[in-house]
Amino acid sequence: MMTMTPIIKVVGDYCNLKCLYCFYFTKDQGCKKVMRLELLEKFIQQYHSIFDGKIKYIWHGGEPLLAGINFFRKIVELQNRYKRGKQEITNTIQTNATLINDKWAKFFKKYNFGVGVSLDGDKHSNDAFRRNKKGLGCFDAIMRGVDVLRKYGIDPGFIQTVTKTNAWRAESNFLFMTEVLKAERFGINHFFDPYKSNEIMKSENVNNDDLIAFLKTYIDLWIKKDSDNLKIREVENFLAGAVGKCASSCAFNGNCISYFLVENNGDIYPCDRLSTNINMLLGNIERQSLSEIIAGESRAKYMDLVSNQPDDCKACEWYNACHNGCPHHRVGGVNGKYYYCKTRKEVFSYIKEKMERSLH
Repeated sequence: MMTMTPIIKVVGDYCNLKCLYCFYFTKDQGCKKVMRLELLEKFIQQYHSIFDGKIKYIWHGGEPLLAGINFFRKIVELQNRYKRGKQEITNTIQTNATLINDKWAKFFKKYNFGVGVSLDGDKHSNDAFRRNKKGLGCFDAIMRGVDVLRKYGIDPGFIQTVTKTNAWRAESNFLFMTEVLKAERFGINHFFDPYKSNEIMKSENVNNDDLIAFLKTYIDLWIKKDSDNLKIREVENFLAGAVGKCASSCAFNGNCISYFLVENNGDIYPCDRLSTNINMLLGNIERQSLSEIIAGESRAKYMDLVSNQPDDCKACEWYNACHNGCPHHRVGGVNGKYYYCKTRKEVFSYIKEKMERSLH
């Protein structure tokens, strides 16, 4: 079986921040609900029994550091206890970095955790929507956490969330990310609420024109910078598609079925973006084994839905580079049409034309 990567929300939606664009903004993010250690052990044991070779854990939230450092020490202990044969285990944690201190940084360094930090650009852009529960921006606290990580030799990656407002500050935020923050690896998420669940952010949905302008700016600035060390996930995905190669991200390569989400109560969903939709629930490891859920009817139906592409997608010149995008951003459900179809076509063509001109 193809190795699948779990995204594990060990504290569910619980978070010390209250970011306005968060998937879970309308949920109860103030109630602490850490995964029971018995459930954690059950999951790790079953996960290790199913897959061989390289297995990767992604620890997510909410804010996963709220589980406490002893919880993560237990994670490492259980991973080593149930490691089989030549299994290679890697861990990555996505954090808002506001709780990072020397103790956490030492732990991540000792156990070789990859660390991703959520940061939306400069102070103006970040604090517009990434706030604490008092409604105050958290830019300064994030930067303190980043400084601590770097003090211990940890080079974090970054995830930048773009809203309609921030999309038009692309140039200043690119310069911040690359020249001030000196980030060498970062990805871009754009805010789009297809289920219209967050009334506060309804005017901040990024439309196609917003995203096209933003991506073209980033691509142009990336080319101008001409650095082999700068890896921007979306730029690399578009470049790969434009030259006929397979992109690394599931939102481009059509391989979203290689992930699954584990909630703190044992619920299993296809991914974190779909976990707010109860219709996407695949099962629960308290009531079923992980192998039963992975091979079960609910997941089989999901696989059929996401792979059932519209006819015009199959006929598109960019189909193998796009695969109808992320199911979360499809209009009318996970088997609908990707909302950002126009963006994909225009940006792929934009890169292709640039490359062709450079050869003449």
